[in-house]
Amino acid sequence: MKNDLLYENLVTAIKDKFPGRGVLTNKLADLLMLEKEAVYRRLRGDVPFTIFEIATIAAKLDISLDHIIGCSSGKSRPFQMKMVNFLNPSEEDYEMLENFVNELRYLKDDPNSEVGGALNILPQSLVLGYRHIYQFYLFKWIYQCGSVMPARYSQIEPPDRLQLINSEIVTEVCQAANAYHIMDSMTFLYLVNDIKYFASIYLITREEINVLKKELMIFIDDLETLAARGFWKEGKNIHFFVSCVNFETSYSYVETQHCHLTMLKSFTLNDATSPDEAIFQRMKQWMQSLIRTSTLISRSGEKDRIVFFEEQRRIVDML
Repeated sequence: MKNDLLYENLVTAIKDKFPGRGVLTNKLADLLMLEKEAVYRRLRGDVPFTIFEIATIAAKLDISLDHIIGCSSGKSRPFQMKMVNFLNPSEEDYEMLENFVNELRYLKDDPNSEVGGALNILPQSLVLGYRHIYQFYLFKWIYQCGSVMPARYSQIEPPDRLQLINSEIVTEVCQAANAYHIMDSMTFLYLVNDIKYFASIYLITREEINVLKKELMIFIDDLETLAARGFWKEGKNIHFFVSCVNFETSYSYVETQHCHLTMLKSFTLNDATSPDEAIFQRMKQWMQSLIRTSTLISRSGEKDRIVFFEEQRRIVDML
């Protein structure tokens, strides 16, 4: 492969992340610990990026090396696993989360922005605003992925900075012009069964279950109200569907003029993320096919909405 094509792919990928020249230069200067003039020389092609610099840029800006060197095929598309440590986040963990928030900020000013998800867990962008439900998902993640076993539910306390980032995610997601949530019909049952299991091995107490149960009922009430209204605020629409098929994991996407981002949920809270356009288009196509086989429960789907939420209350009441 010619060096000029490598340079062109790299610079194009960087500029896609930071369209503004001033922001781009400052970001690269900080990232590579270079003077601005040295960055300018690299962007002009006067001085080549070193292998170390390319690797650093790719890792920090979520750019696929396969894409840069032009060796990715139509049958192999890039994903990057975001292995955030949610219990004791490092500065690198916070940086990954804050970069995601920065991507979400583009939702607000784009009249065609979208977020979507096919979900077998409760919508994370909503759950982040409910302390005890999020604490349970965090507890489950720590139980499965943590180095100290077993942790108790009562021992889980999200760091203040993490909670602040979570609040920002909730705020920014609400700015999407359209949000589509396709829920697995068994989502609440999956969660209730998880809670019952951890209670059976004495990692969560009866009193804690009662607190969770109360908040889950509030969450269902809020979700039903939101589904009936059909929008966060004027011009910011939200659409809920209940799928007729079950999902093996949760899938989601973010669409703005600035980026097309696709995410696959893994290990309860972590995401495998890709900015690849082919993956994004496949995801959107798949979501549209799911909508055709799902039941609308927002706005006009009144009867189905009432039946669905009453069933979820009955399931949660089994706790």
